This record gives sequence, structure tokens and C-alpha cells, in this order.
Amino acid sequence: MAELFDFIVVGAGPAGCVIASRLAKTPAKPSVLLVEAGGANENMANLSGAERFEIAFREGSPLNWFYKTEPQVKGQVIDYSRGKGLGGSTAINFCGWVVGADDDYDEWARLVGDEAFAWKHVKQCLKKIENFHNDVPQKYRKWFKPKDEDHGIGGAVDISYQAEWLDICDDLFIAAEQTPGFGINTDVNAGNPIGMGIGTACIYSGIRVTSSSAYLQEVTSNLTITTNQQVEKVIVEGGVATGIKTIDGSIFRAKNDVVLCAGALNSPHILLLSGIGPKEQLEQHGVAQVKQMPEVGQNLQDHCFGMAGIVVKKKCDQNFKQSPTPMGWFKVPATLSSDEFKELPTAMQEYLNRPNVPNWEFATLTPFFEGTPLEPDEEVFSGICMMMNPQSRGTVTLKSSDPKDAPLIDPKFLTHPFDKLNAIESMREMLRYMQTPIWKDKTTRTLGWPRDDTDEAVWEAYSSNLRSSWHMCGTVRMGLDDASCVDSSFRVYGIGRLRVADMSVCPLIPNNHSQTTAYVIGELAAEKLVAEHGLDSS
Repeated sequence: MAELFDFIVVGAGPAGCVIASRLAKTPAKPSVLLVEAGGANENMANLSGAERFEIAFREGSPLNWFYKTEPQVKGQVIDYSRGKGLGGSTAINFCGWVVGADDDYDEWARLVGDEAFAWKHVKQCLKKIENFHNDVPQKYRKWFKPKDEDHGIGGAVDISYQAEWLDICDDLFIAAEQTPGFGINTDVNAGNPIGMGIGTACIYSGIRVTSSSAYLQEVTSNLTITTNQQVEKVIVEGGVATGIKTIDGSIFRAKNDVVLCAGALNSPHILLLSGIGPKEQLEQHGVAQVKQMPEVGQNLQDHCFGMAGIVVKKKCDQNFKQSPTPMGWFKVPATLSSDEFKELPTAMQEYLNRPNVPNWEFATLTPFFEGTPLEPDEEVFSGICMMMNPQSRGTVTLKSSDPKDAPLIDPKFLTHPFDKLNAIESMREMLRYMQTPIWKDKTTRTLGWPRDDTDEAVWEAYSSNLRSSWHMCGTVRMGLDDASCVDSSFRVYGIGRLRVADMSVCPLIPNNHSQTTAYVIGELAAEKLVAEHGLDSS
């Protein structure tokens, strides 16, 4: 006899943990099952904030799906790590807490016809999520001046700054002031990210905050959490989702909704294995079709990045793992005046021209040139140049009908002409910053720089060491048009009682670090489920 629950939530990442917790704590006290493919992730050593740059890459870690892309530009196969276990990718990411642009959410609301996704409401969701610790040392207050009305206090997710502030922070901001078009932003998380600012993190008292530690520590009796249970498919009967089947043959039934929160790679994979997707692909792999939905697994978007560095004479940052990360978001006039930009659809041009929408992100003090041979008085200052608003669209498709086979993942990085142009021009902007007076006199050599300033040379440097930011989204797109997969209440079109609520539903890729949006999606989906099912009344 299959176990019966009021709601089944698949995936214990940020959205899944929020939804399961919120539903279970309503006055109606519905029975909720939270199903996670990975383990309980109870080893406190995995939560050290100091290890946030390493944990994603530890070989054999049970916390990682260890996905890889299909070959990308120059044949590069790129790491596509995803979190596995309670907390999902919040347990292995770099902990960055970046909100993004208010214009992103207003555009999302326009695309899906629902003001719940507009900045005015999203900001309230963020304040509900956050427990913001405004503990910047007085010495650095000139660089960061948050306002109370822009941040939440008392939420489940602790947001703070790293414990150690080094002198290099001043140099980083002075260089931004010396770079035309940069400037300083005293709070990049207030809705306008443009300019150089200080990044916050989901770390408090040296400990990583995951969606599990934030939302699953006080589990009510009506919330059941099962781990090490990979979902094979959603059970659909008569056009209605009635439960799930896991790869060990277990079946769980839902009286109300099944909510997929398995992420931008695994949610479309589960839908495809359930017979919901493009007819030709399902037939190719012998999967019985339940619903023809051509766009499932399509529209994959991600922020890719290139990198460069300089070796400087002074000790730049002997302990960057505990120090703050100055970072910035910028517009590029050369990109916005290019022929490639003018060939974009009018609506996209209008969106990219909005004042708070950036073309690229600059993150400093990154670990990607570790291992560079150095003299005793030298240190590496490195940076990444991350593409915002990519126009390239990738895919997540079946490798086979076996759920144990990872899907084929092809983000098609930099295949759109606009993305290639933007990469070149944004890389030039980052290199200009690295040649400002405060750095120039200290630089002994460069790392990963182009041989000259021609488009060909800059492109070669950028594309030769390409990485993913792991901000993948869009593969079960929300929208109003016939190509969309879910509506603004996260309901899968044409299938009753089935919802998807994770980064896969994004109709555009937000200009942020994606865990923030994933938490927001969880809050919005929970709001809609609670309202539709009347769970606020006992």
C-alpha cells in the first residue's frame, strides 16, 4: 500500500525546503512529504564557511551530482556541479547572497502577467527570508551604507559579511573610482546593483547557512523527510498527477499537489522520464508520452565567465577565504551600441536598456589562479568577468530512459553573436580596471590576459578558460505563450495537481546569484499553494 500525503515536494534545495516548511506550519497542518535524492548532510565539517570555495569540487563527495556539460566552445567540457542532499546546492555553493536588479523582477511580472513577481512584492519576500547582520566594521562604512528598509531581520536565512576585512578592500574600491564608468555602490542588494560594492554571504559565525539548516531544524510532526530516495517519475493518471515513483520502486501518493523542486537540471529530467516533454525525444528513448510539451528541457540559460589576474608586489590577500568579496555589476556602452544589440528583439533591447540591468558582473579575490608560482612578496589578484543576460539558449535532454543516467546538458555558451560581443567588451572593461594607477605600479606580471587588444585576441583569452557560475535556469519556463511549461501559479500546463517551483521556471535569468531567486520562488509558490488550498484556516 502506497503512503498517502496531502502534498509531496521533490527536492530539498532552497525552494523545496521553503515550500515543505511553510505548508507544514500552516494552521491546517497538512501532511507533507519532502523527498530528497541525496543524504541528510549532517557532517558539520561540510558547513565551514572557510571551505566554501572547495566543497563543490571534492572528488567523490556525496553532496554533488557531478554533472558535466556536453563540449562547449573550443571543445571544453565544463563542470556543472549541483548539490545533492538536504540543502541542495546551498550546501556546496560559494554562499554569495546577491539580490539582483529590481528591473529583473518587474520584467518577470510582465512576461508572466502576474504582479506577484514584481519587485514591490519580491522585496517583501526577501525581507521575510533574510536575517540581515549589519556588522561592517566602522572603517569600511564609507563603502557600505545599507538602509534598514532594504533588508529583513528575523527571517530564517542569516546574511552577513565575512569576519576579516583586509586593507586590500580599500585598494579595490579606489581602483573602481579610478575606472571610468565604474563607481561605487553602497548597497548592491537594494534593487540597483550597478557599481562596485561589498558582497554578502549566507554565512554566520563562520558557519554556512543552507536551506536545510534554515528551514528544517524545527520539523513538525506532519512533515516527513525521506532522504536517499531518487525520484524516477511523476505518476500521472487521467491527466492528473497522483504521486511519484522512486528508483527503488517505492510509490508515494499525493491527495493534493506534487511539487517538483529538483532544480533546473533534474526537474526537466524527471518530467521527461514521466512522459512530459517533446514527442520525438520521448519516442527516441522509449518513454510513453503522457503530455506533448516541446519546451521541457529547452531554454537553458546560465551565466558563464572568463577570468584574468595580475601578480602584485604587496601581499594582496593572504586569507581571501575569510575576507569580503568586493564585486560589481556594470553596463557596457560598447555592447549597448553594437550591431549585435540592435539585432535583438525590441522587447529585449528595452529591457537591457533599463537603468539597473547590467551587462556583466565583476567578482574579485576569486580562487581560480591558486597554484601560480610566486615570490615571497607577491600575491595574485584575480577577477572573473561574468556574462549577464545571455541570449544563448541551451538544452537538457534524455541520455536514455534509465533514471540513473544523467541527462545530456548543453548550455551552448557564447553561441549567440550578442554574447560573444558582450564577452569581448566586458573583458576589456575588467582589464581597464586592472590597469588603473593603484594596480599598475604593483603589477609584476599578468595571468590569462590577451596578447593584444584586438577582438580576436580578447575572445581567445576569454573563451579559452570558460567556466559556469552554476546559475542555470529556464528549462521549464513560466509564461503565457503556447511554448511555456508552467503558469504563474507554478502549475504545469495540461497536467492537474502538478507544479514545478525552482530555478527551472525562470522566464529570464536574473542578474544575481541564483540561490536568492530560488528562495524567493519557494516563498511565492508557498503563498499560492496556501491560498489556493485554504491552509491558513484550520
